[in-house]
Amino acid sequence: MDGAAPRGAGHRPAAGSAPRRRTQAERSAATQLKILTVTIELILAKGLKEASTVDIAEAAGVSRGALLHHYPSRQFLMQEALRHLLTREIEEIEVIAGEIRAGRMDVDGFLAEMWRRFSGDLFMVTIEFLTAARTDPAMRDALVPVAWDYNRQLDEIWESLFSDTGSARDTRRIALNTTLCLLRGMATQSIWRDDPQLFRDMLDFWKTSLGNMLPGPEDEERP
Repeated sequence: MDGAAPRGAGHRPAAGSAPRRRTQAERSAATQLKILTVTIELILAKGLKEASTVDIAEAAGVSRGALLHHYPSRQFLMQEALRHLLTREIEEIEVIAGEIRAGRMDVDGFLAEMWRRFSGDLFMVTIEFLTAARTDPAMRDALVPVAWDYNRQLDEIWESLFSDTGSARDTRRIALNTTLCLLRGMATQSIWRDDPQLFRDMLDFWKTSLGNMLPGPEDEERP
């Protein structure tokens, strides 16, 4: 076919349409995310004490110099890894809270989801930090502000599930913290006690108790 355009002609990318190169800030953010993700994975697999910066750099595919450029000390790296983990958890819990407010999940479902998280990687990693913080003042100083921020945000999410009633706020705050203590205790026992039915029964018992303690919508609307 004389004069026919070669195969593919007319489908060449327009000038200037080459993929945009990432900026230095974007490349730096991607490297930091990779380092933090690998740090959490190694803490889960090996424990906090055994997760060395050498191992982290190797697993992340960066030089130790690059690691130290982003995280000058191991303490700072561990603090930021924990902050990253808890911030990610808060974002996911906020999505769940939105499901409850939209009527697609009830409080029982919220508690079941929280137990799934506490019985998974989240708690197993944070317990490594808690154990270290007991005897290491520097680790405790790194842990405390992050933990307070996590609990503050979780408290705000919990409060958003109820009508704004000052008289019931203290009760709800105690109920939330008691729930978190129960979940942490159950998660700790799950390390050595393989009895999922017992944990389900305990959670069901607490759901019933919680329902009896917290005021219902009709109670909150009364003058």
